Amino acid sequence: MRQFLNQRRSVRKPSTSIGRSSTSMHVERLESRAVLSAENALMLPPPIAPSGGFDAVDASPSAIASTPVILPVAAARLRLVMPAQVRAGVPTLMTAVALDAAGRPVPSFNGSATVSSSDGAASLPLIEVSFRNGRASFAVTFATAGPQSVTVTSLADAALTATASTSVTAPPTLGSFLVLMPRRVDAGRPVNVTIVAVDAALRPIPSFSGTAMLTSSDAAATLPASVNLVNGRGSVRVTFSTSGSQSLTVRGGAAGNIVATAATEVVATPVATAFAFRLPKAVAVGVPVTVTIVAVDAQGRPVPNFSGTATLASSDTAATLPPTVRFVAGRAVVRVTFATLGEQALTVTSDPSSGGGISGTAKTQVGEVVTQRIRSLPVVRP
Repeated sequence: MRQFLNQRRSVRKPSTSIGRSSTSMHVERLESRAVLSAENALMLPPPIAPSGGFDAVDASPSAIASTPVILPVAAARLRLVMPAQVRAGVPTLMTAVALDAAGRPVPSFNGSATVSSSDGAASLPLIEVSFRNGRASFAVTFATAGPQSVTVTSLADAALTATASTSVTAPPTLGSFLVLMPRRVDAGRPVNVTIVAVDAALRPIPSFSGTAMLTSSDAAATLPASVNLVNGRGSVRVTFSTSGSQSLTVRGGAAGNIVATAATEVVATPVATAFAFRLPKAVAVGVPVTVTIVAVDAQGRPVPNFSGTATLASSDTAATLPPTVRFVAGRAVVRVTFATLGEQALTVTSDPSSGGGISGTAKTQVGEVVTQRIRSLPVVRP
């Protein structure tokens, strides 16, 4: 045994790696000077090759050197995109894009940049614009007509710059107003009127803001003295009172010399002269019926603007009915129960507060309720 141990002292043990799941067992070489007793002698197992259930990892320097490494693409320049022609005074959206040396977008570029313009009066972003996923969008409002340019410069150590040019057209000037209102209106009924600022070619001017004065040929019309136009548009409520052809005039501009007029036909307000009834020609005694009363003019046309109260009476002194009715939008609905057989009448008369002197009468035939009893037939059984 001692001779065996002496022979083992000078033996260098190879390092063996055993893969078991995620655990590796390494057997270090024995020092040549180690002295082992017979009782503590180390018996090394033979090396175990990786089985089919475990992956062998090649960590050699040659294998690591052959693995490809993908480096991020750096932005080499910027490109600025904007319309070839814009209008002064109107915000224009522009987009700056980061590109690589081959002209391909670089989504990883997330820097910031300043914006400048050849138009010293242009409205530019107050702070630096920020790139997100290689793009930055912002608005510029030019003020000077003619060829103008915008420059974007990144704030990176290696500054990237892009410039784009555009043709700025002069802002439209006020040439007239469009007055939009119905061609036919009712006297005494408010209507909506829209005023639109337009140029000499009658194209709307969204950038126009200002005040215009209003007048009408109808001295009794109700309308505001002026209207404020915002984004080139304004609205007012006008009530004409005089029948016939009437007009509305709008006057504006810096010198008040921009004038536009629109005309409409004002129809006289219908006047109620009588009441019409919707009452069945025959009713059953003791059975409630619904009666509709409508205010009409001399031609028998409904007058929807009539309102007020009226007194209701009947030739049937035993009838059940409300003493007064109230008209809403020219009509009133009541429930009446007649109690006396024969021809009966309903009369409605307007109160003095509702104009007075307006009345109407309707007649109906009140009859008995006829109940017919059906005698059941005997059932024949087989």
